[in-house]
Amino acid sequence: MPSGESLAQSFCTQCLSIRIGRPMVSRGPAGDELDSPYNEIKLTSGQRRGFSSNASSYAVDGTDPWSTGGARRRVLSPGSTGAYNECGQWMNDTEKVASGVHGFIHAERSCDYGVGQTHKSMAYAWSTDEGLSWSVRGQIITGMDAPAAGSITGEGDCTFVDGKDGYFYAYCLRARDWRTIVARAPVSNPGPGNWFKYFNGVWSQPGLGGDATSLGSLGVTAGRWTANGDFLLLVSDKWFGGLKLSFSRDKVNFTTVGEPLVPLDDENWNRPAPTELIAYPSVMNYDDVSNQLGSTFLLTHVYVQPGEGFDKRYLVFRDVSTSVSPSPVTPQVGIALSRWYNASAKDRWTTTAPVVGNFSTYAYDKHLGYVMTKPHPTLPSNKLEDCVSQWPGHPDHLLTNDGTCTSGGYTRLRTAGWLYRDSQPGTLPVYRCYNATDQYHFASNQADCEGLGGAEWLLGYALAQ
Repeated sequence: MPSGESLAQSFCTQCLSIRIGRPMVSRGPAGDELDSPYNEIKLTSGQRRGFSSNASSYAVDGTDPWSTGGARRRVLSPGSTGAYNECGQWMNDTEKVASGVHGFIHAERSCDYGVGQTHKSMAYAWSTDEGLSWSVRGQIITGMDAPAAGSITGEGDCTFVDGKDGYFYAYCLRARDWRTIVARAPVSNPGPGNWFKYFNGVWSQPGLGGDATSLGSLGVTAGRWTANGDFLLLVSDKWFGGLKLSFSRDKVNFTTVGEPLVPLDDENWNRPAPTELIAYPSVMNYDDVSNQLGSTFLLTHVYVQPGEGFDKRYLVFRDVSTSVSPSPVTPQVGIALSRWYNASAKDRWTTTAPVVGNFSTYAYDKHLGYVMTKPHPTLPSNKLEDCVSQWPGHPDHLLTNDGTCTSGGYTRLRTAGWLYRDSQPGTLPVYRCYNATDQYHFASNQADCEGLGGAEWLLGYALAQ
């Protein structure tokens, strides 16, 4: 990885190489939480405290950032009937400072979720006991619209980032056009009345009821590169083909990386659905777990498996590593192809997706390289799909050529990614293999399938690094 100085001097969006590590499911299934970006603070004890929300907000303590499987403590509840937070208070983001913790709350009122109705806003809170209790000071960001029957209105879902220029910046979703907007307030006093929205080139409109310029469909998950001060935004975008990453030097004009971090077929919120759902991404560093990021950091998101509903939400962590070249690179993004083994089920699953039961029912087996998240623009590539058997008995998870699952009696789960069709420098072969004794498929980098079965055919070539 480059030093911070070299990143600051040489960074360009097209020059950035990104590798997404194997996913780790760390919490769930849950139905009454994991409905907002997961955020954490580092405690004075050295432990981490995370916040998971769904109308009420909960604190979860752990040794490491991904140690989120412990018991929860309720720290926020819905407000009184008729209040701006009557339907709930989601602790969307936190910023720890020497004297306490700033809390930024997504609030909802006038809700009738059965008909898709709610009204969103953001509020500010302060804690002096590291997030176990909160003094809610009031609203800081509201929209220009009022609650409306059968509609989602208001402005909310914000995450916050310290610009290290004296201001906190809030990137929010405006419901009336589903666009990203931004507001800022002094770090010294981010409470009610001190937020101003960016509008027509200046930070002039009040956070409470003011207008704002649309930044585009960029999402609300914010972070800051410590090396050069650039801001990043993340959003799950099915039209883009997956998780979209964008950068900005001036905090309002963003450039998007041309390849998704994670490929996605759809983002269907009408659950259950045949496709998976990735929602509420967030980013944090390994140390103080803020969104001040170096060349390596953690990506988290909420995950719902194909065929399942919101009663089974999971929290996923992934390692992200980046490097910057002196000139543009292709491909820019690679996502880890991992193999997991469930001995009791006789299932050796090769996938880029989260595996529920990881490190328990499914043991981590092997890293097989990185697959591309979109086809190479000039070289032939093979699209892969991840499938599971439909017949009775133990599951047979199959990684194979796109478009062949259903004809073989399998259910398609997802697009796994793309491999080079032909060998390239710095690549590894990926073979489709079959264990006839235990009757399961798997993938291998070796033509002899590591002695675990026989090779059926070559799927293509993965990035080695």
